[in-house]
Amino acid sequence: MERSVPRIGALAGWLTVAGIVGYHLALMILAGQRVSGTTDVSSIAAFYGQSIVGVLGITQFLVVIPFMVFVVALHAVLTDGGIGASAVARLLAGVGLAAAVAQVPAVLTEIAAQAALVTAVAAGEPVAALFRFWDALYNSGMYGLEATWVLAFGLAARGVTVFPRFLSWLSPLAAAMLAVNVFAIWIGIPDVATLPSAVAIAVWLAGVSVGLRRLSVTPSTAPAFSPAA
Repeated sequence: MERSVPRIGALAGWLTVAGIVGYHLALMILAGQRVSGTTDVSSIAAFYGQSIVGVLGITQFLVVIPFMVFVVALHAVLTDGGIGASAVARLLAGVGLAAAVAQVPAVLTEIAAQAALVTAVAAGEPVAALFRFWDALYNSGMYGLEATWVLAFGLAARGVTVFPRFLSWLSPLAAAMLAVNVFAIWIGIPDVATLPSAVAIAVWLAGVSVGLRRLSVTPSTAPAFSPAA
């Protein structure tokens, strides 16, 4: 494989991490803790009454671009014959790509819904049903897709020596936490309790980006794969 593919994937991965982490930190600093899993219209209106929520949300349209480049490059690397990937690893990489691609329209929809919430609050229109749609999509449904591609890509990368070893245990751990988050708004798990999974997925993205970068500078004669223990 040309070294440019993992190099581009690594760059896209770091841009994705920076975009996601930067967005959430800016949102927390400028708008406060987001609301989730509630039907309290006053709480919803208080948070979405801040125009900065809509402005920051729109920036995520741009983050989708490097994310797509990252997952396509990762899939290309994990299915390349040069690393000696097994048929199961290639299947898992395909599942990971499918889940990641499926998440893209969901992300675009939730960004638009969040902007609509800001507009609805400013116009004095009812927001309960729209907020529930956004909350179910963003704080429930998308966690399932994230859990799928984190686990699938993580398992596919096992044995690829350039990837950090901690991914072998972080992938199933992060996927498990994300899977639990699917039920958060339905059973009353506080939004703040979902933060560890956000940290885990950010570290996972960073770890994979490091692996892709290593692969881009690994001599072509060096083996990139060894059987997973």
